[in-house]
Amino acid sequence: MTGGQDSSGHDCHGGKVRALEFFSGIGAFAQTACAFNIEVVAAFDQSESANATYALNYGLQPCARNLDTIAAGGLPHAAIWWMSPPCTPFSIRGKRLDDCDPRAASFLNLIDIASRRLPEAIIVENVAGFVGSRVSIRFLAVLKDCGYQLHEFDLCPTAFGVPMRRPRHFVAAVRGTRRLNVQSFPGAAWQPLAHFLDTVYNPELIVDAAVMERYQQGFDIVDPIHDDSYLTCFTSGYWRCRKASGSLISLPGGGARRVSPDEIVRLLGFAADFTFPDKLDLPTRYRLAGNSVDVRAVRFLLESIGCKAMRC
Repeated sequence: MTGGQDSSGHDCHGGKVRALEFFSGIGAFAQTACAFNIEVVAAFDQSESANATYALNYGLQPCARNLDTIAAGGLPHAAIWWMSPPCTPFSIRGKRLDDCDPRAASFLNLIDIASRRLPEAIIVENVAGFVGSRVSIRFLAVLKDCGYQLHEFDLCPTAFGVPMRRPRHFVAAVRGTRRLNVQSFPGAAWQPLAHFLDTVYNPELIVDAAVMERYQQGFDIVDPIHDDSYLTCFTSGYWRCRKASGSLISLPGGGARRVSPDEIVRLLGFAADFTFPDKLDLPTRYRLAGNSVDVRAVRFLLESIGCKAMRC
């Protein structure tokens, strides 16, 4: 036992529960941890822009090393592991190479380390295509062999009353003295889309008229004046893709604009004071926002593994 913590990742003097955030991105887990008795002691991501955003908002610099070959000794002890591995090996928009995709190697390595480290709780987020994949089957088998109690969740912002469809698959697993509390969805009241949108926006967000004319049939254009309006899932390629990468907002005088990166993270439940570094350009901000996770889903999952909310 070193540094006042036991080997499970708890502070021996009644302090915060230690957590690791793998594939941390802009820190949806860290954003949520402040409402719980949880301290993120290390985060890992290879994106320089994501790490700069994370450090700016949470005061912790993520480690940029490759997780494909990291050893157990390179990870601090922690009770909770959050993992949001690359979705490309499982996405219907990709080739679905599964465990043959090099981008799955880091998650496979962490599965092996977890089977030896045995954190109290593990939560994994990915796209719906993760279900039934060879990587998923291996992961679930390891969890069961190691004595974890687990549950799989399909969560979407709409379950929390948010007007955006972004379905994601989650696996929550606990062992030892922890027990899963599989809750029903909160049934939150529907929030109109207009509540999440800026009244003043960057003119750069307006879609060029020639692009609108050519691709309009493939666009999902949403009028926020209607209280039942909702947006479809934003991808990391929203800025460059012409269609099937996220909704557009119709403009009163005709035409449409993109939803801003700030509006996307607002829809994902990030706090009002969340910010991107000034040096990041618009396409990079879109990529980071499109790769992130719904904060409300993270909160729901933390409550499901027995974490109790507190005042920040």
